[in-house]
Amino acid sequence: MGIIFDLDQTLIESHTAEQYRTARKWDVVYEMVPKLTPFEGIHELLTELNLNSVPYGIVTSSPASYCNRIIKHWNWNTQFTVCFHDTTKRKPHPDPINLAVRKLGLPKQSIVSIGDDPNDVIASRNAGVISAGVLWGAKDRSALIASNPDYLFETIEEMSNFLRNQFIS
Repeated sequence: MGIIFDLDQTLIESHTAEQYRTARKWDVVYEMVPKLTPFEGIHELLTELNLNSVPYGIVTSSPASYCNRIIKHWNWNTQFTVCFHDTTKRKPHPDPINLAVRKLGLPKQSIVSIGDDPNDVIASRNAGVISAGVLWGAKDRSALIASNPDYLFETIEEMSNFLRNQFIS
């Protein structure tokens, strides 16, 4: 089994950089990287996944230069990334998730894809993987709930317990 994580507002609190990301002022965003912190409990969860050899990666609509700076700054050991330029179509299209599935090399039904936005859920569903929505970073909670993910987590603790039960126990 494997895990696909969205990056922004799923693993890291990045809303303070949103206006600069939207304006493509990446030099400003890169300076902000140390202030874009993982949500409480995320760093420990990723460490636990690594210690238990659970394969996981990040699929983001952000450029690789940004994603890789976040990963390097927080010293995460992700197995792969799929970023903005890695596919011609972005979420909600399934291409980024399908590329992640190929990188994981696992059956689709054994992969859970986790994100904070309805586009994450739609892309996951269209790719045929298990979808999970996370409410702690969601910009539009109602829209995320209405997207009807297979699983919905209010807290990081709920998600972490689910992942431990599915992948570690």
